[in-house]
Amino acid sequence: MQCKCGGVLIEGKSTYRTSKKNFSFILENVPAYKCMRCDEVMFSEAVKDKLQQIVNRIERDSDEIVTGRPSANLYDY
Repeated sequence: MQCKCGGVLIEGKSTYRTSKKNFSFILENVPAYKCMRCDEVMFSEAVKDKLQQIVNRIERDSDEIVTGRPSANLYDY
């Protein structure tokens, strides 16, 4: 892999964050490459595919969970 700026990439770990309509998703310690010159973080294609699968699954499941009303009665607590 090569950075756009031509800097050297080092292998390490990073945090992946995304926000959609119904959720925010943060995953730490994801294998990534970081540019020494511009500090841009890049993920390999395999990692990108896995992250996209996770986000798609959460997005699909979150549509089923969000109903607009509480799932439990407050007087139960």
